[in-house]
Amino acid sequence: MNSEKNRRLFPPSFDLEIYKNNHPDLQNLKSDDFYSHYLTHGCAEGRLAGSIKGRHDLASFIRGVGFLSTLEIGPFDCPVLIGENVKYFDVLSKEELIERAKKIGRTQNIHNIPFIDFISSDASLDSVKEKFDLILSCHAIEHQLDFIQHLNNVSNILKQDGYYVIICPDKRYCFDHFIPETTIAEIIFKHFNPSKNHSIKSVIEHRALTCHNDAKRHWAADHGECNYDVQRIKNALEEYLHFSNLGEYLDVHSSQFTPQSFQDIMQILFEMSFTDLIVEEVYPTLKDNLEFFVVLKKTKHFKAEV
Repeated sequence: MNSEKNRRLFPPSFDLEIYKNNHPDLQNLKSDDFYSHYLTHGCAEGRLAGSIKGRHDLASFIRGVGFLSTLEIGPFDCPVLIGENVKYFDVLSKEELIERAKKIGRTQNIHNIPFIDFISSDASLDSVKEKFDLILSCHAIEHQLDFIQHLNNVSNILKQDGYYVIICPDKRYCFDHFIPETTIAEIIFKHFNPSKNHSIKSVIEHRALTCHNDAKRHWAADHGECNYDVQRIKNALEEYLHFSNLGEYLDVHSSQFTPQSFQDIMQILFEMSFTDLIVEEVYPTLKDNLEFFVVLKKTKHFKAEV
């Protein structure tokens, strides 16, 4: 669209020709009206508008660029990035991930579990002593206890002008549907009040206030019902207290995002010098899907100070 956008490495989220060619019902529009239609209607309708249609396209583009060094955070049994120049970070080793997959009955993709190059039981990226051209995380950002610190930890192991690519669930089309979007106030609060475990609020939300996870049903406005079931809430509270008493980590979603809310939060954090990662591109959630993609770039403007 503009000259700045054209200088970006990743393909644009809106491509005029792709939008025109994939939506025959819009052929009566003038060329100048397609982008306006996308902004006012097409994006909310989940219409395809660019070359990145899913994880496969995203991974193919990254592979095609030929980054010399890449790191994927938390691949488990479905790594997005594959190749000789890819390393992996997780809280468990390959052998431990295999055992976990067996324990939870998730064995169909067990052969996809890669060798884990960097292991940290507390998910600390401090154990990574290399710097990378590109880092990718898939459905990990919403689990972070401290969103801001996570961004800064990623930045610390990114080369200058490196990229952090995030695959994030859209709360509107997954089991988080009835849980409110995370606000910038919550993000900053958690940064100034660090914790080693998720809050009781997050545990109750994740265990008792979620709904189904069928993206197609959500896109069809079939969200199910948000029932305040006493037993589910009671079970969530007991689970929280059990793990708290043991001093063990209980993994749940800490944040809920939409593409727009994520972009807005990142813009504020960047302008307030909480992070040196700036949004280069956001690929909105497509119809019948439940995730969106964000490309962040490490800038030279400043180093995060807070």
